[in-house]
Amino acid sequence: MDFFDDDIEYDNEDEIHRKENSGTNSDEKKKKLSELLKMLIISRDPELLEEIIDSYYDCGDYDNALIYANLLLEKYPYHNEGYLKKGIVLDALKEYELALKFFNKGLLLNSSDPEIYLNKALTLGNLKRFDDSLVCLNKALNLDSSNTEIIFNKGLVFEKLERFEEAIECFNITVKDKFYEKDSYYELGYCFDFLDMLGISLVYYDRHLEISPDNYTAWYNRGIVLNRLGRYLKAIESYQYCLSIKENFYPAWYNCGNAYTSLGRLLRAYKCFKEAIKYNKKDNFSLHNLGNVCIELSRFTEAIEYFSGALEIDGSNYESFYGRGTCYYNNGMFKEALKDFDSALKLFESHSELWYSKADAEFSLGKFDEAIDSYKKVTEFEPANYLVWYDYGIALLEKKKYGEALRAFSESVKNNPEWAEPYYEKAKIYFIKGEIEEGLIMLEQGFRLNPSDRFQFDFNKDWEKVIDFLMNRE
Repeated sequence: MDFFDDDIEYDNEDEIHRKENSGTNSDEKKKKLSELLKMLIISRDPELLEEIIDSYYDCGDYDNALIYANLLLEKYPYHNEGYLKKGIVLDALKEYELALKFFNKGLLLNSSDPEIYLNKALTLGNLKRFDDSLVCLNKALNLDSSNTEIIFNKGLVFEKLERFEEAIECFNITVKDKFYEKDSYYELGYCFDFLDMLGISLVYYDRHLEISPDNYTAWYNRGIVLNRLGRYLKAIESYQYCLSIKENFYPAWYNCGNAYTSLGRLLRAYKCFKEAIKYNKKDNFSLHNLGNVCIELSRFTEAIEYFSGALEIDGSNYESFYGRGTCYYNNGMFKEALKDFDSALKLFESHSELWYSKADAEFSLGKFDEAIDSYKKVTEFEPANYLVWYDYGIALLEKKKYGEALRAFSESVKNNPEWAEPYYEKAKIYFIKGEIEEGLIMLEQGFRLNPSDRFQFDFNKDWEKVIDFLMNRE
C-alpha cells in the first residue's frame, strides 16, 4: 500500500505577514475606535486619521479603513504615510497590483522609509514574486538593520524560495525577540524538517508548543516529523492533540490513518480515513487509501466504491485505476479489470506491475496473444523476475509455442533454480515433443526440489499417471 502521502496539506500556514498591533480583544478595539471617531469631529489631524485606519484594519473592516485612507490622502496628498496606509489596506483587500502603486508613490515622497519597503515586500510575496520581495526586504534592512520584523519576513521569503539554510540564519536571530520567539521556533522546526534533520526539527516544534500549546498546525507538523522517523504511535498521539483542538482538520485524520496503516492496524486506519472524508468529501487521497485498506481486508466490492469516488475527483491518478482494477480482478470481473489497467497504463506506461496485472487479466479472458505481449513487456522491465518468466511460459504454452515456452521456463529456472514448477512445465513440453529423456531429467529435478510430489511409479507402466500428474498441476 504505497500511496500514503504525508504531504496532503503540509505547508506551514504562516504566510508572509504584517505584525499585528496588539493582543487587545474585539470589544476594546471597538471602544477605542468609537472614541477616535468622536475626536475626528473636532480634529482632522493626520495622526488621528492614521489611528482610525489602523483601528478599522485591526477589526478586519477593510472597506471603512479604505474610506479613511482616501480621506487622509485627500486632506494630505503629500503625506507619504497615507500612501503606506492605503497600500496596506489594498493588500488586505487582495488588490495587490494597486497596493504596489501606492507603495511606490510613498517611496517617491520618502525613499528612505524602511516600513514602505517592508510592506511592498509583503505584497510582492502575496503575488508570489519572492525574488522581488527579497530585494525590497534587503533595502529595508539597509535602512534598519536591526528590525526583527524585517528579518523574520526575510526568513519566510527564504522558505518560499526553498533556501532553508538562509531562512534558519534569519530565524536564529528573531528567536531572541520575545515577540517572535514562538513563531521563530515554529519556522525553525519547519526548515529543519525540509532539510531532513528530523531530530532537530522535533526539538523546535516542542519548544514552540511549550509556548503555544493550542497551535494545531504545530501538533500536525510534529506528527509528520514523528511519522517520518518511524515513531508511528507518537505520531498518532500528536495528530490526536491536533484533532482535539480542531476536530475538522482532515489532513490530520488522513495522516493518522497512514500511521495506523504502517502499524498494520487497518480497522483503525479505516475509521480515520472515513473521518477525513466526513470533513472533506473531495479528499481523493483518503478515498484512495480507504480502497487500499479494503483490499488488505479483502473487502473488494467496497474498495471499488472508494476507488471510483477517488477517480471522480481526480481521473489522472493511475494508482486509483490500478487499485480498482485489482478489485475487479479479485471479484472475477476480468473485462472491467482490463479496462482499468489499460486506463492506468495510459497515465504511466512504464509501470511493470501494471503490465503484469494487465497480462493476468488478458490470460483470464483467454486473450493469450495479448497476454503474451504483456508478459513479454514485464520481462523487459524485470528480467530477473522468475515469476513473470514462468507466467510468460504458461501463456506461450497455451498457444503451443513450445520452443519459446521452453526458453521462458529456462529463464525462470536461471533466476530461481530452487523452484520446482518450471521444471515440471519443461518436462511436460519435452514429453509432448516426444523427447522422453529430457522430460525425465526435468521431472527428476522437480521431484528433487519437492520430494512430497514424488510418487511410486514405473515408467514402463505408469505413463498415464505421470502425464496426468503433469497436465493437472495448478
